[in-house]
Amino acid sequence: MKKVVIIGAAVLFVAAVLIRINVINVNAGKVAPGVEQIYKEKGIPVQVSQVRSGEFQIFCRANAVVLGIRQTEITTPVAARILKVHHQVGDRIRANESIISLDKEDPKSSAQYRQLKAVYETTLKNYNRLLGLRDSGAIAQNQLDEMKMKLDVDKANLESVIETVRLSSPMDGILIDINAREGEFITPMHPVAVVAKTDRVRLLADVGETDIRCIREGQKVIVNGADRSDASTGRVTKISLSANPMTGLFRVEMEADNPSELVRLGTYTTVRIEVVNDPAAVYADARALQEDQDGRSFVYVVRKDTVSRTTVEISGMNDDFVRITGGVGPEDLVVTSGFSRLEDGARVSFAQPAPQG
Repeated sequence: MKKVVIIGAAVLFVAAVLIRINVINVNAGKVAPGVEQIYKEKGIPVQVSQVRSGEFQIFCRANAVVLGIRQTEITTPVAARILKVHHQVGDRIRANESIISLDKEDPKSSAQYRQLKAVYETTLKNYNRLLGLRDSGAIAQNQLDEMKMKLDVDKANLESVIETVRLSSPMDGILIDINAREGEFITPMHPVAVVAKTDRVRLLADVGETDIRCIREGQKVIVNGADRSDASTGRVTKISLSANPMTGLFRVEMEADNPSELVRLGTYTTVRIEVVNDPAAVYADARALQEDQDGRSFVYVVRKDTVSRTTVEISGMNDDFVRITGGVGPEDLVVTSGFSRLEDGARVSFAQPAPQG
């Protein structure tokens, strides 16, 4: 019985194989249409964009450090010990407001201070002794009160020896740096704090040789704020004539308004220097631009349902568009995607509705 089952299974397998072979033979004469045939009949699917005319801008981007245009260093004219630091970096400071309190001289070096300190310590011991006697009823309260008054006077005399001076800012502004800790001893003319105006800022950027060729004094500058939005505008004020020998970069100086204080002093931000502003340019989607083996630029212009490979002359490019000075005109349709099988004269179909002129 087992042998019969095995033989039956084998027969069924052979029959299935024969049926499969026959099906393949029947379909062998029916060739499914290939991709090339579909493209020939319906066109190569492409995406297109319309050539435009109007204002065209090109920017040079750079990272810049933000500095105050008006800022002042706070120093002390004499050697002193820091008694109190009243503010921290970022605080808004008013003119003549105390930033740091100092001793004019170290009290330990003062003979008067040492003498008054000894008097005060003696009075303090006597006062503590009288406190014990009062508790036992050995002295009257008025004797203790008189000693307490003397203790207060001696303490005030001791403290009066320490003559405190104030370090303040001559102008309103923001405290952007402080180099002082309570108890430290500082030397004359040593900067301990910096206060700066923040309503207008100075920016320093270093750019390469390619970019410096396009940058000119007076060009418009757009400054990014801390939230990366456009915070303010300004102008290029100075351009270095020579590169830094260590980095090979050129220094560009700019100034910009900062009325809302969106740009923070001492930080780095991104600036865009407007190196081209053509109010009547012809420009196309940058994705349309192609280049042949000889380095010539061209685009595929759509004529009804076919494309024409057209050489173009370009004169600048930004992130999204390329300015064209010859080869195409406003309202021409150019291919921006689907180049893999494209050639001059090829039939195309639009992967998205064609823009209307």
